[in-house]
Amino acid sequence: MASWRPDWKAMMQRAPELSLELPRDADTGADAGGKFVYLVSDSHLGDERAPPEEFLAMLEGLPEAGLIVLLGDLFKVWLALPKFWEQSARELMAGLARIRKRGTRLWFVVGNREFFLPRHAGAARQLGIPFDEIVHEAAILKWEGRRYGMTHGDLANREDSQYLKWRKFSRGFLLEGLFRAMPGPVARGIAARLERMLAATNQKIKIQFPENELQAFAAVVLEGLDGYFIGHFHREDVLTPSPGGPSLRIVPDWFSRRKVLRLRPDGAVESLEFPRKP
Repeated sequence: MASWRPDWKAMMQRAPELSLELPRDADTGADAGGKFVYLVSDSHLGDERAPPEEFLAMLEGLPEAGLIVLLGDLFKVWLALPKFWEQSARELMAGLARIRKRGTRLWFVVGNREFFLPRHAGAARQLGIPFDEIVHEAAILKWEGRRYGMTHGDLANREDSQYLKWRKFSRGFLLEGLFRAMPGPVARGIAARLERMLAATNQKIKIQFPENELQAFAAVVLEGLDGYFIGHFHREDVLTPSPGGPSLRIVPDWFSRRKVLRLRPDGAVESLEFPRKP
């Protein structure tokens, strides 16, 4: 197998299993403040159509949020080293820190537009990146007796060879070392050009929904799980490889749809829409 071609089974074998225990009232045993898991994907902040303030207000207003999972592509392009941050990134990180401080857990799944995030959440928090967990490839959420897989989704289409080769290179130490040596303004300028390149290339692949690839992906990654969540494809969909079996859910993008998914303790999934502010 080519080094850039994803091995989905191996990816899930490597996936850490992350247990979620929400705080409970010591006297009554009831949930103390949060009882839902929210999944939010592809906000692409920094575009004029995706104001960071509106996005943060949405997150702060999610009712009874025990855990918020950000499934990647948070900004148009995010160079996660603080020396590269613009003011909007600093304000967003401060807002996320407030959400975490009030008791809501925050997990981040790295997408195709994030670069140089630390491998471990503890190291990230020292840089002002307030996540309880950082997932660089895939992970399994263990909650209420069920197991759910999650990944951004950019590894789900093996036909997108151009992107997958770029991903292999861009996640390497060479590129990170080059960027670390650059002044902040220079790196941000390169990142802006990179965003335009990502948006303009490989259009033939991007306009086609790879249903066959996703069905094959789902059949592999759902093994032993009760469900799976991915973003990346900017649509809301459900794929169930085996009738009556678990499903792969594509989390709708916040960027254009203003939607998030809510996972309930009983395993039910709800789609919530937030009207765009005028």
